Amino acid sequence: MNLIGTLPLVLDVKTLFFIINKGLQGNVCGQEFLDIILMAAAFDQKVVVLFEGDGVNALLKNQQPECLNLKNMMPVLDTLPVYDINDVIVEKESMEVYGLTENELAIKAAVVSRSDIKKRLRSADHLFGF
Repeated sequence: MNLIGTLPLVLDVKTLFFIINKGLQGNVCGQEFLDIILMAAAFDQKVVVLFEGDGVNALLKNQQPECLNLKNMMPVLDTLPVYDINDVIVEKESMEVYGLTENELAIKAAVVSRSDIKKRLRSADHLFGF
């Protein structure tokens, strides 16, 4: 008897919180970290992506890493909504440190204070950092 066809499929959806606090351009580990984020979303997990520290610079418009023979990570970041990753946040205090405004971001992201981020972190099932 084939039981696979008769058992209901139950998915245990976890909230996975990915923290990017380093620049992505020219960093193989950064590229791999983005791949992990996309894979997690492809397996129907709730994915939250936080950019803080130097990581906020990865979101700036009009970057041209190709001029330095570096891979442009913006096309990967542009695919986040395709993978149903709609919870992208940027730490407000990090933006202030670098003198950035929300209008300078290349992708849609919520600018959130550090204290609000701490509250969100408490609801995460797993944290991953790069």
